[in-house]
Amino acid sequence: MTDPIFKDIDAPHFAAHESTDEIARSAEAIVNPASGLANDYLNLFNEIVMLIEQLPVMPELIDDILKWRPVTYQSYFAKSILPGRTSALEAYENLDLAFRRDFETVVADLDRRAVGSVVAIRRQYKKQVNITSPMMAEICERAGAALREVLLTASDFVNNGHRAERESEQERADRLIYGNLRRVG
Repeated sequence: MTDPIFKDIDAPHFAAHESTDEIARSAEAIVNPASGLANDYLNLFNEIVMLIEQLPVMPELIDDILKWRPVTYQSYFAKSILPGRTSALEAYENLDLAFRRDFETVVADLDRRAVGSVVAIRRQYKKQVNITSPMMAEICERAGAALREVLLTASDFVNNGHRAERESEQERADRLIYGNLRRVG
């Protein structure tokens, strides 16, 4: 294959019936054109959230949680076997510097929260407290909610090419009240 888009494709990972065009489309689809970012990176964080949230009912997940470590966007795709990983890295290098810095700030927040969650779980686990205890369930519930909050922001960056503004509760109440008043008046 001489097309540069195929330089990072490991052919044995694809079924024999997949055409070169299908592989090329898969490689191109990894990067969201709205942002220049690949959503696959967020799977790293989605995975730890799911592990944490399931821990109280699936104690066998503890080892996977305790092994979790943050990985940079670049490292994630450098080690990836996904078609388009090179395209994802090239697009990342070409991002607007301010946008990339904003995205990296959100990722740093995700990293801090995820590592903090793992540390809290490890501390509770070392206390020899049953993993299915109410205290562990509370830790996992709070950790999952905190991570999901930041994951929404990260998803906005990837899917929309910007950080979507979140409406505060007061702004929503004002919009609903004043919107209803305009219809009545």
